[in-house]
Amino acid sequence: MYTYKGHHLVRNDNEIYYGNMSGEYVTKIEVQSTKPFKGENGETLEIADKLKILLLPTDNENFDISKIKTANRGSLYEALEVAHNWLVKAN
Repeated sequence: MYTYKGHHLVRNDNEIYYGNMSGEYVTKIEVQSTKPFKGENGETLEIADKLKILLLPTDNENFDISKIKTANRGSLYEALEVAHNWLVKAN
């Protein structure tokens, strides 16, 4: 299992869920686009360059759409930092 700063990371295609489902909130990071990146060994990789972050409540019974927080970032690192800060403040 992958973690970042003590929180779980789960990937499903172009979605990354960050946090713990037993907490009050979890974040969802959607990779909206990628760009090619040429590594030192000449290998070309696809890296995320447009990401959308959502802070979602885990309580589906009392789900309030007004509690969804969103932001956009240009790198996975930036998106994870935003998601981490939101989780620390919300949980």
